[in-house]
Amino acid sequence: MNRFSHVAPLRISIFGAMCFASGLLAVAQAPLAPKPFDVAAIRPNQSGSNSISMRTSHGTLTVSNVTVRTLILKAFRLREVQLSGGPDWINKERFDITAKTPDQSISDDDLWLSLQPLLIERFHLRFHRETKQGTVLSLVAIKTKPGLVPHVGTQPASMRISNNGGKASMDAKNVSMAKFCSALADLASQVVVDNTRLNGGFDFKLEWAQDHNEESMLNSIEEGLGVSGPSLYSALQEQLGLKLQRGTGPVENLVVDAIDRPTAN
Repeated sequence: MNRFSHVAPLRISIFGAMCFASGLLAVAQAPLAPKPFDVAAIRPNQSGSNSISMRTSHGTLTVSNVTVRTLILKAFRLREVQLSGGPDWINKERFDITAKTPDQSISDDDLWLSLQPLLIERFHLRFHRETKQGTVLSLVAIKTKPGLVPHVGTQPASMRISNNGGKASMDAKNVSMAKFCSALADLASQVVVDNTRLNGGFDFKLEWAQDHNEESMLNSIEEGLGVSGPSLYSALQEQLGLKLQRGTGPVENLVVDAIDRPTAN
């Protein structure tokens, strides 16, 4: 496939510096140039299953039974509320993709960004950006808690999230508040802003009850206990001394102007 030149990143300016980390939030402090895949095989998935799989390993991205909407969200590090436009099939039709880059040391973050040139070349994605007022969550520090420990050493940042019987946990090592905000944004499906003023990486473990859907999670920011334990918002305060505050602000959105079903392999 043809190589791509620079693809401009999606930027968001809100409450100051927007949180940007591995998962996936659609803002960057410096221009990014996603590396295009050298080889990419794309096939329709007609299994009828709702189960999806997304894996990265040594320069290879493998996704199964994934919609194009999901691919766009991952490629541009967007929340659901930040993506609009496009034909209805991008929300329904599913695809399997195996894409490889010769750089086996590429980070998972950069590997997902490589979907940008793939979407542009193979799906003929065309888009523009526009800023609108939207709901945002601001992460602030309200007190010092022993659960949030400044990292000592040079261990690479790592974050593991698990869910067992409705109880979720996050085990983090050398994780910055920006990276943490990105994970919180995924959990709440909202834009999350880092206003903690806490620099460097931290070690911590966060445990909460996963008994709220996205809408009720937003409405329960001031709640106490969930059905099987503290809500995510309460757990942040009780265990880490952090708080999510709900507000509004300018959020940059990506609007799909045109897109086609993928070209042949």
